[in-house]
Amino acid sequence: MKFLPLIWAGLWRRPARTALMMISVISAFVLFGVLEGFTAGLGKLVSTAQADVLVTQSQVSDVDPLPVAMERDIGHVPGVRLVAKILYFGGEFRSPHEFLPAIAMDPDDLRGLDDQLKVTPDQWAALKARRTGALISADRAKLFDLKIGDRISLTPNLWPNRDGTNVWPVDIVGIYPATTDDLLVGGALLNYDYVDEARAKGAGTVNIFSERIADPRQASQIAAAIDQLSINSAHPTRTFSERQLAQESVSSLGQVGLAVQMIAGAVFFALLFSVGAVMIQSGRERTAEFAVLKTLGFTDSALFALVLIEALILCGLAATLGLAASRGLYPIVLKLIGVNLSAGPIFGTGFVVAALLALVAGAIPAWRASRLSIVDGLAGR
Repeated sequence: MKFLPLIWAGLWRRPARTALMMISVISAFVLFGVLEGFTAGLGKLVSTAQADVLVTQSQVSDVDPLPVAMERDIGHVPGVRLVAKILYFGGEFRSPHEFLPAIAMDPDDLRGLDDQLKVTPDQWAALKARRTGALISADRAKLFDLKIGDRISLTPNLWPNRDGTNVWPVDIVGIYPATTDDLLVGGALLNYDYVDEARAKGAGTVNIFSERIADPRQASQIAAAIDQLSINSAHPTRTFSERQLAQESVSSLGQVGLAVQMIAGAVFFALLFSVGAVMIQSGRERTAEFAVLKTLGFTDSALFALVLIEALILCGLAATLGLAASRGLYPIVLKLIGVNLSAGPIFGTGFVVAALLALVAGAIPAWRASRLSIVDGLAGR
């Protein structure tokens, strides 16, 4: 600790240059933090998916409508305990840059389907009692500063209403302590009857049916039996487990993640050269100072350690600021695209990356400082 003032003075010998280098490293770690949060969020999505819940959707697309009448036939398939109809209803909220996911469903169906939802019986009753009622997950309520009793307006992407305004007023009757990690829920829960009666098109249809089955080991056979019901109809379906749906979502989003990873890798590779070049230049400018330190009794290993510690402090401080800033961006990403980023071990991983960056960038100037001859250093050679 007694050499810390010396290290700090050497680090800020050229304040403008050090500040610019800090900004570069901070920017890289902001990107790294968002990327790691994105990857961790996708992994959490898969791990929380339920194996005994199946999802049935159109073979055409995941938003193509299916007739509600199919619910009765699916419920008669052996092994199916309960069927819930779900209509995707999310869209713009307050501004075109904020997204609130929402589904319209029958409260009794969803209550029996998803036992991970921590909705109380009173909240279910309040939702059923109010036609325009809505339950909001706690994290969305916090994100948008909503409370029970608020009336909000939703602007769904798919369902215009009959009055032509495409603005749907809903009243918040409950806030449930769930997070956005639930693949099928994670936002606002609305009454299906309210939406179905007021929409201008698609009445009597849903986007998906979700089924709770008795035995997850029979998921493949039950899924095949469900799809067999509509094989020759105008609405052929494909059925798979919620976990498979999560994995498909992760796979499609993972292509974006891979692209971002490649960009981040390129940024850190370029950063390695820029930080290394600055450290080398700083070392060349301080040859006389290093020679004086050797004259005062500093050993080769001590100088080597001093230069490396400078690099470690620089990268460690910048990594801390960058990762902290990236955490502040998580709510913004959630508002913009509805994807919940998970912090995970980003600080631990980030500090390891920062340490590697510092060790590689500082190795050459540290080695040169330790091998410096006192005579050559004082002569400026």
